[in-house]
Amino acid sequence: MSSYYDKNDPHTIASEKKLRRKMDMHIMPILLFAELFGRYEQSVVTNAKLGGLLEDLNMSEFQYRWCLSAYYVAFFVVNIPINILFRRGRPSIFLTILIFTWGTLVLCMTATTNFAGLLVCRIILGASEAVYDPIQMYYISLWYTRHELARRSGFTAIVSALGGATIGLIAFGISQIPTNTLNTWQWLFIIFGAPSILLAIATLFFLPDKPETAKFFTEEERKLELDRLKADQGAAEDSTWSWIQVKSVLTDWKTYAYGIISGLSTIPGAGVRLALPSIIDGLGTWAEDISQALTTPPNIVACFFIFLTAYYSDRLFQRAYFLIAANVVAIIGFLMIMFIPEQHVGVRYFTVCILIAATRVDGPIRLAWYTSNHYGLTRRAVASGIIFCIDAIGSAVGGQIYFDPPLYWKGHAIGLATVALQSIAILTLRFTLKRINSNRAKMTPEEKERQIEKYGGHELVGDRHPDFRYGL
Repeated sequence: MSSYYDKNDPHTIASEKKLRRKMDMHIMPILLFAELFGRYEQSVVTNAKLGGLLEDLNMSEFQYRWCLSAYYVAFFVVNIPINILFRRGRPSIFLTILIFTWGTLVLCMTATTNFAGLLVCRIILGASEAVYDPIQMYYISLWYTRHELARRSGFTAIVSALGGATIGLIAFGISQIPTNTLNTWQWLFIIFGAPSILLAIATLFFLPDKPETAKFFTEEERKLELDRLKADQGAAEDSTWSWIQVKSVLTDWKTYAYGIISGLSTIPGAGVRLALPSIIDGLGTWAEDISQALTTPPNIVACFFIFLTAYYSDRLFQRAYFLIAANVVAIIGFLMIMFIPEQHVGVRYFTVCILIAATRVDGPIRLAWYTSNHYGLTRRAVASGIIFCIDAIGSAVGGQIYFDPPLYWKGHAIGLATVALQSIAILTLRFTLKRINSNRAKMTPEEKERQIEKYGGHELVGDRHPDFRYGL
């Protein structure tokens, strides 16, 4: 650890606050806008369904659900190789290409005339958006310490929820546009696709690649940033690249444990989010454009709880217990919406608000948990790709579970079961990591050396280092 960095020194504490403000100002805005536009483009097809998409393209409900799930097929195919390329390339160039591609593909959907055309566009869109979440979290981890990750990931999740809140209102407004030239669903694709192209230009010119080359730092600030990141990583600090490190992640059980937790989370999470307009439409007898507008309050509620849980998860440096708390609320929400009588529309709508909040708050905490427990940079990047591959499988399944309108009882039952299974996996992982931390604390110097050698020496050991402690 550099002697320059003393986290308890008052001058250092003040300098770090200034440093974080600078990074938040120069890095986060582009990431937040990318998150917002990406969520618009991912979810706009659910609003387009209520805007005449199925009728104009002669699509069945079964074909529509496949368009939802097909988006995630490419996640599984391209996540790992793209994350490896990103680890070795320039983030500004990489993200510019991705964001530009999103906007172009959504605009192309305006011209689709049948199920096959929409399906192909959704698959390609999925390929371009597949890697954004793991890349975003990996990029954030280049700048912030482990105790700062959940809050920054929480900011992106809040913006994602705000996207869910505003997309319904915007869709409601778009539905008032005359349809004598283009139908409502086509206006939706145009208006939600175009902003990404402008954002791509801003990304190219304004997004810094890494702390070492960031122009907004003074030399003193740059040294402080690099020293505090090194101190945070401790014994596991490593920024080298090798294929052996890639292999070490592929054979690390933790990667798949986090992947299973993420996959089980995204089944109900993606299911509820993607089906939200239809779920609300099935609650009452109001018009479809009213259902679009009613998607806003649940996402506003989610924003509040995302901020609260991410803030305290970072402050207490606890992950598993916050995930379990969110799952308990989700289980209550699923049980309520399944068994409360249909005539209690207001209570059932309140339950939808609970479900959206409970299935959204876990995202930032899950991302921070696995990101902070994979070191160094190569292991973290590859682990993100693998975990999001499994995550994508869950999302693809989630797009299929709400198949029984208007009450969606079976879909809610599947969501309930997966949340319960995920809770068991979370507690098991936390217990295992805590036991590993305890065992490492008892190691003799000789045992520590043998442990380091077992995993290939100091350059390859990463988070398997005996002096590294896993976040719980």
